[in-house]
Amino acid sequence: MTPRHAIAFLPGAGGDAPDLDVFREGPDDPNRVELIDYPGWRRYVTRGYSADALIDDLAIEIARRIPTGPIRIVGVSIGGHFGYAAGLRLRAQGREIAGLCAIDSMMIESSGPSAGWRRRALELVLEQLRQRRLGDLARFMRSRFWRGLARAFGDRLPRMAERYAASFSAVAALDPIFEQELSMRLLIRTVAPWMASVDRNPVALDAPAILLRTGLAAGDDEAWRRRCPDIKIFEIPGKHHSLFDAGNVGTLHEVFVSATTDWR
Repeated sequence: MTPRHAIAFLPGAGGDAPDLDVFREGPDDPNRVELIDYPGWRRYVTRGYSADALIDDLAIEIARRIPTGPIRIVGVSIGGHFGYAAGLRLRAQGREIAGLCAIDSMMIESSGPSAGWRRRALELVLEQLRQRRLGDLARFMRSRFWRGLARAFGDRLPRMAERYAASFSAVAALDPIFEQELSMRLLIRTVAPWMASVDRNPVALDAPAILLRTGLAAGDDEAWRRRCPDIKIFEIPGKHHSLFDAGNVGTLHEVFVSATTDWR
């Protein structure tokens, strides 16, 4: 019988996950994929909570979901960075890391907007209009409204979320996008200093590793090679926000399955 393996999947900062079957070879693939959820904004505003505590939380959850045997980790965007750090933590605890796959995990140097965000947002709006994806457009506009409001609070956001937790929870009950954006903003604020420092003296992860990335993220290849000296890098089509769209996900699936043959 083909061995059954488990893969821990870490999503992007927003917490959204694609159809996880993309990481299985096909309907008969015995491997299972476990979605690892992030703690959420209530945890992030706990006094003293840090990136180190987050990595502990993720490592504990991965070990709980995969209590025995080798661990394989797939992370998208910021999830790739968390996968690398959690892999180091789990390996230090005696667990075998049989594989790490980071997907378009670009380096993050601050919690502020990345360069060119206005242009990318406009391109996405125009794309949704051309394709008449009005539902997606409405969701995008709501997310950007809440994101802009959260950014406007600046350094006061964690204190306000802690002080007015009941009010924030009430708004989140009315619009889940508010909770998603709040959690994402507080998560990035929590880990941004750690992200900026982790590659100053990176610790090598001794495990099979692959990086699937778009052309836009090519400038970060060397940083990933310092973290994972034997990493294999593959370019995939699409943009950061469209990796799992119908026109791109088939190629991503094919590249992933081919690249992970040895550790699947």
